Amino acid sequence: MSKTFLKYFMYFVIFSALGAGGSYLFFKMIDLSKTVEVPALTGRSITEATELLNQRKLALNIKSRNYDNNVPEGYISQQLQEPGKRIKSGSEVDVVVSSGKGGELFSMPSFEGQFLDEAKLTLNNLDIKTGKVTLIHSDAAEKGTIIAQRPLPGNTGSNEINFLVSTGPYDVFYKCPSFVNMNLDDVRTLAEKLGIKLVEQDEGSRILSQNPEAGAIIKKGDSVEITLGRSRMWF
Repeated sequence: MSKTFLKYFMYFVIFSALGAGGSYLFFKMIDLSKTVEVPALTGRSITEATELLNQRKLALNIKSRNYDNNVPEGYISQQLQEPGKRIKSGSEVDVVVSSGKGGELFSMPSFEGQFLDEAKLTLNNLDIKTGKVTLIHSDAAEKGTIIAQRPLPGNTGSNEINFLVSTGPYDVFYKCPSFVNMNLDDVRTLAEKLGIKLVEQDEGSRILSQNPEAGAIIKKGDSVEITLGRSRMWF
């Protein structure tokens, strides 16, 4: 009787063990069916990575954006879940996206007062890009010179600079005055006030003729040619 009992007891233990093992394998298979393998995303664009994860019922989560001189802007530079790791279906895969180059600091010189063409030569040597150039009239700054810059001089994370550049003062138009028979010193004083450049021909203290003639439309900065001579003495 005892032998029969022991026989059935052993059968029970064996079947229990087999059942437990089968159950473990069964639930393990179910668990594996709910997980997916993380693909390699580094070096892929955001769009490409998103499509690849969607196919595996995973989602993309941009954890941060950092400058990276080796990975183009908008591409994944790092993934926090290693490729090949199995994670639950529906999970997010954390990634770091490159913001492109620019993580290094640039020492931005001061260009105010310099001519734009000269500043561009310096920028090329420093590998700094010329950004937007805005032109405005200025009575104080010479034509072609830089009035202001952004970023300001000093250390900056940007390798691009924008300029405000002078186109000189607004044009001022008026009728050319009559200089004929005027004294040379008086003509010089008047021309200086009007911003006219005198081109003096011959010698003398009085004006015999002028070009352009009196009444002609001229602008500030134009030249007026005057012919000099001496006053005639009448007895």
